[in-house]
Amino acid sequence: MNTTISRIRSFTRNMNTVSPIASSAVRWSLVAVLTASMVHEVQAAVECESFKWQEERLDFTAPKDQLRISQIEGHHFDADTESLIRGMTGSIGADIDFLVRYSPNHHRGLAALVRLALKDKTPKPSGVQMPVECYLLRALEFKPSDPEVHKIYATYLARQGRNSEALATFEQAEKLAPNDPVIAYNIGLLLTEKRDFERARAYARKAYAGGIELPGLRDKLARQGQWR
Repeated sequence: MNTTISRIRSFTRNMNTVSPIASSAVRWSLVAVLTASMVHEVQAAVECESFKWQEERLDFTAPKDQLRISQIEGHHFDADTESLIRGMTGSIGADIDFLVRYSPNHHRGLAALVRLALKDKTPKPSGVQMPVECYLLRALEFKPSDPEVHKIYATYLARQGRNSEALATFEQAEKLAPNDPVIAYNIGLLLTEKRDFERARAYARKAYAGGIELPGLRDKLARQGQWR
């Protein structure tokens, strides 16, 4: 069974007692997050406790929800919060937690949560109600057709050293957004780590043809004598 799908099902079972647009800044920040560190697969899977859904759930990709999302951002998610400098009403984690409880697939909010977890070196930063991975799983349950959520989750998995799961999740994102060069770039990085150089080269060419300018993937392949 697909690892990501099985984890989502496990997460859903834990929830059974409660009522059930991607900016370029997010895309490029994900590349930076993934390429910053590639480690061995050591992190255990997360255990998600029950979480009560908000009655109001807002889709970050839906035009009809943008006004309400903007209102919530105005009180809980300004530039300083997104940059992990300071919260607006309390801790950074608490303000981002408030945002993603109302908009589970809020791309920038989820990406900020991932960065906060990595910065604080903990799966559950101060102020959040559950491990960051649970927010990502909840976002996938809420909007499984949103490729950005898959990309953010894949980035988190890669930074935890869970490269096989990260690759599978990026490949799921690719099915939803087959022409996204950021996805191609990150798949290429993970395939290079696996020493699957033929496929890695193909994804590298796709990424660079799509406008990626970062040299990291090309340089990794070149160091192995595999860039041609």
